[in-house]
Amino acid sequence: MEIIPAIDIRGGRCVRLTRGDYAQETVYDDDPAAVARRFQEQGASRLHVVDLDGAREGRPLNREAIVSILGAVSLPVQVGGGIRELETVRDYLTLGVDRCVLGTAAVEDQATLRDALRLFPGRIAVAVDAREGRVATRGWLRETGLEATALVERLLSLGAQHIIYTDILRDGTLSRPNLPAVASLVAGLRRLAPQATLVYSGGIATLADLEELARLGLDGAIVGRALYTGDIDLRQALATVGRGRRP
Repeated sequence: MEIIPAIDIRGGRCVRLTRGDYAQETVYDDDPAAVARRFQEQGASRLHVVDLDGAREGRPLNREAIVSILGAVSLPVQVGGGIRELETVRDYLTLGVDRCVLGTAAVEDQATLRDALRLFPGRIAVAVDAREGRVATRGWLRETGLEATALVERLLSLGAQHIIYTDILRDGTLSRPNLPAVASLVAGLRRLAPQATLVYSGGIATLADLEELARLGLDGAIVGRALYTGDIDLRQALATVGRGRRP
């Protein structure tokens, strides 16, 4: 299972939110590029970067910080937050982003999603962000009423190959993943599209959590707050259950 450190950017700084609440912000570093370098030095194989301002406003607002991360590391970097147009996808990929993560656009603009999957094969990941099993969009501020499982099925039918599922109520809380729910999601995806990849995010607090998620057959887990607080040591996690960067 790939363990992917998260770097969330707001106002150019590396922060973590609690349950996606912009009023509950903890700043961990003023230099996201320095954070990226530390994760690379610790053996990370990929980074997950989110433009939180962009997610809320619907357009990239931390492009400079993302460019600095791309220049600081040699790892694949996937970027999400405010990517709702094909030109934004093209711009990020041209800059050197490995994958663009579409969330709101994947729910609200099926034509853009189809075009992105066709034009940039293998370079698009789709975010399924759910609160109590129902999808939220626009920086997690808008409830859609759409069931997450139904969205996953729709995305797979459109040809999505990389799914990132986030449990919003657990995100940034260190409250542990809902393992039965994750197991059900994995089983459904493997049944419908065995070749697709599934990455989980939300509430991961301990090495034991990562071991349980790996046993469920996930392709990856995004870890945020637990790495910043020291509850999880990235080197130890990679040595125990993860896939690290090859020398």
